[in-house]
Amino acid sequence: MINRILIFVFTAMMTQSVWGQEDCYNYDQHTHPEDTIHEVHSVKEFFTGGKVEGHMRNYFMVTYNQGDLKDYWANATGGALSYHTDVWKGWQFGVKGIFTFNTASSDLNELDTLVGKSAKWEKELFDVSRPYVTHDLDRLEELFLKYHFRSSYITFGKIDINKGPLLLKRDGRMKPFVYKGLWGDIKEVDKTTINVGWIYAVSSRGMTEWQNLSEAIGSNNNGHQPDGSSADYKHQVHTNGLFVLGIERELSPHLKLKGYDYYLNHLINVNWLQLDYDKGSFFGGIQYVFEVADPHQKHLDYQNRYYQPDEQAHVVNGMFGLQSKDKKIKLSGAYLHSFGTGRFIFPKELTREGFYVSQPRSWVEGYADLDVFVVRAELRFNKKGWSNWSFDTRLTSFSTDGVDSYRNNKYGMPSYYQGTFLVNYSPKKVMTGVHFTFMYVAKYTPEKLDLTYSQTFYKTNLHHLNLIMNVYF
Repeated sequence: MINRILIFVFTAMMTQSVWGQEDCYNYDQHTHPEDTIHEVHSVKEFFTGGKVEGHMRNYFMVTYNQGDLKDYWANATGGALSYHTDVWKGWQFGVKGIFTFNTASSDLNELDTLVGKSAKWEKELFDVSRPYVTHDLDRLEELFLKYHFRSSYITFGKIDINKGPLLLKRDGRMKPFVYKGLWGDIKEVDKTTINVGWIYAVSSRGMTEWQNLSEAIGSNNNGHQPDGSSADYKHQVHTNGLFVLGIERELSPHLKLKGYDYYLNHLINVNWLQLDYDKGSFFGGIQYVFEVADPHQKHLDYQNRYYQPDEQAHVVNGMFGLQSKDKKIKLSGAYLHSFGTGRFIFPKELTREGFYVSQPRSWVEGYADLDVFVVRAELRFNKKGWSNWSFDTRLTSFSTDGVDSYRNNKYGMPSYYQGTFLVNYSPKKVMTGVHFTFMYVAKYTPEKLDLTYSQTFYKTNLHHLNLIMNVYF
């Protein structure tokens, strides 16, 4: 007990100048050793020539809900350790383990008496499938065999992918999304990368166990069907996996094109096209997504379908910005429209999507007839003493078709305004390897919508803070 209190007090002292969340920081550079390729002559050299990396993390989170609704807080402590061998005749082996402890928290399972629900985001720091287990939450996160050839590689096993607009790790809790399957990164054509994959199992963010996709999909909120009835596909999903084909092409030094097809067997097919531009003072891009149901869905009962056969999602997202010559100051705006022909749906158990407007606590999955505006200011400094700081401010208008319009609103989400403020600080010299993060989110819905507490709990009219410390080695 004393050790927990000391850790908690230390974190509270250290994280007064912290930030970060999801896509707002990049752990990839810290937690994945670079592949080393040397001349290897023995099994011993194959292993001794490898590399070990890891991190320790302390994560404090608190949510202040509206009025008399209950507030929740939690402090999680954990870490990860990874090892990749050297590369011998193209072959490489990798393994990674990760663990989490609840060092201190409010009672996250205590129901709010007004809505009959308990903590949401704070539980995701631990294991949402086992909410009463708070210690020794460990998992074997990676265990893979990789084969390198020329500039390409193919990997099989438990792997961290983090590629394309979907299958992103979204490392905004103690554990990210990781996958089991086959993944190839092919770079045999100049200025072109081809990604091919077959994913048949996942360990979701906020969980410790591995599940095949048929078991995993539906573990989170199933939401509603378009007719307003409760969706019930948790035990009705039978899939052979997610098949991915992606092509990324550099059309010029300033213009990049992406095209991805995600086929989730027996459920859905998603096509994602994206064009990005970055030159001088200007940067921007456009995204278009098209989604249809797999023909197998029409053979299921209405309430058991993951995606209705008469739905077709069309989503367009554009972004434009100005930046300083050194790219340390960026001002941008983005607008997304999802047409009323069908909701954009992709399993929450697999990822969070990568639209320009996507951000912590504000995602596009589950909606049609949606309008989202985001203005953003990013700032880094050249000035001595401030070069290791960065700031990111976003203001969002998220306009849904109404909480009861389930044809366009799978989760009954109200319209809202969101302000997100992020600060990033990485000390130098003796503190090199330490990374502090802070994120503050405020969500607000105008009173004229006259929402009930059940319609706002962990959705809007709240204040949310994250204080995080990472130590990389």
